[in-house]
Amino acid sequence: MQRHPFLAALAAVPLVLAAAAPADAPPRYAALGDSYAAGVAAGDYDPAAGDCHRSANAYPALWAADHGATGFLAAACNGATTADVRSGQLPRVGADTTVLTLTVGGNDLGFAGAAVDCLQPLTTEARCAAALDESGRRLREELPGRLSALYDDVRTAAPQARVVVTGYPHLLRTGTTCLIGTDPRRLRFNALTDELDELIRRQADAHGFAFADVRTAFEGHGVCAGAGQEWITGIVLPRVWESFHPTPDGQSLGYLPAVTAATGPR
Repeated sequence: MQRHPFLAALAAVPLVLAAAAPADAPPRYAALGDSYAAGVAAGDYDPAAGDCHRSANAYPALWAADHGATGFLAAACNGATTADVRSGQLPRVGADTTVLTLTVGGNDLGFAGAAVDCLQPLTTEARCAAALDESGRRLREELPGRLSALYDDVRTAAPQARVVVTGYPHLLRTGTTCLIGTDPRRLRFNALTDELDELIRRQADAHGFAFADVRTAFEGHGVCAGAGQEWITGIVLPRVWESFHPTPDGQSLGYLPAVTAATGPR
């Protein structure tokens, strides 16, 4: 006897419902990116992470703990570029990932070198200008294509994930007396950060990703803000690699709320 199509479809419904993941299932979370996602300067580093310097105080670890994430992949690494994320971090992402965060782009512009050329005491205006000119060239000519290719690969690697890409904070408070750079240098450095963040935002929108803008949260908390107000480290000796990175407060009070808002409700 031929089975009625409606009855056949109705019989299949319980199977479909049984296969669906519970709405309140804990997220499967992957965190990718550079030193700002790794938590450089936030302390409590994982010895197993080596030179990646991944911190238990970084926003990914805090988000994972707050949301009871399972299968948490912490792959962010100090110094990572977009190419490093594509070749060394994305291959570790499972197709069943439900939340993925990404902070990357600054190293593609040579931000660390530009900070040295602009913000350390013995530099010159000409040296700073040349460094920022080169960073600006890379931002306009090279980074758009690099971000687009990376974001394409992210969607392929994690087709079902809610993807949140973050920007960068203004590193420097302006309008104050400070030994870290001159005020014009600080203003120009922050302006380049704005240009980078807006590029990341546009690329995120084009790929259907959420953008977590941390600049408002960090306002008034950059280097030169004054004792007790700085959420960004100044020049750190002897651990120079910790210079100009978010402190534990910068991770928990700056990055984490913005990322939490962008990932949506639990």
